[in-house]
Amino acid sequence: MQTSLIRPTDPARRQLTGRWVVAPAVRGLTGLPLALAAVPMALAGAAAPIGRLQSRLARRFSPSPVPWPAAAGRPGAVRVVAHSMLVLVPATVAFAAVLMQLFVAYSGYLYPLRPDTIAALGHPFTPDLRVLPGAWGGPTLAGAWLVHACVALGIQVVCAVVLRGLCGVQDRVTRRLLAG
Repeated sequence: MQTSLIRPTDPARRQLTGRWVVAPAVRGLTGLPLALAAVPMALAGAAAPIGRLQSRLARRFSPSPVPWPAAAGRPGAVRVVAHSMLVLVPATVAFAAVLMQLFVAYSGYLYPLRPDTIAALGHPFTPDLRVLPGAWGGPTLAGAWLVHACVALGIQVVCAVVLRGLCGVQDRVTRRLLAG
C-alpha cells in the first residue's frame, strides 16, 4: 500500500521548503541592501554589474515557479535606478518581516534560553512565581514555552505569506525592468 505522504528527505519537500521559507528569506535579507547600493553604483557607472546581480538573485531565489525570460545583456543606469526605487518599499517591508521571523524564533522557540527565564530551566513543570509570574501560559516554564512557541509559529506563518507576496511584487518589477 502506498501512502501519499512526503518523506523529509524527498526532493519535492525540499523544493517546497526552499520555495516557501529559504528563497523569500534570502530575498528579504538581500533586497533592501541591494536596492540601496544600486542607486549610487548605477550613477557611478556600474549599472550593468549591479543590475545583473539583482536580476541573478531574483532569478535564483524566486519563490514563484513561473519561468524567467532570457537574461538581459546590460541594463542601463535608468532601468537600474528605476528598479531600485520601485522595489524599495516592498524590500523594506520584506526586510522587516525577515527580522520579525528571526526575533520570534528567539523569543518563541528558544524561550527557555532567554536571560529572564533561564532561571526556571531546572524545573520546567513546577510553578515559579519568582521568574514567571505574568508570563503567557505561566507560571510554569513548559506552559509559557508552549504558548510563546504557538504565537511564534502563527507570526512566522503570516510573515512567510507576506514575504512570498512581496517577493512576487519584486519579481514582476525585476522581470519588466532588468530581465527582459
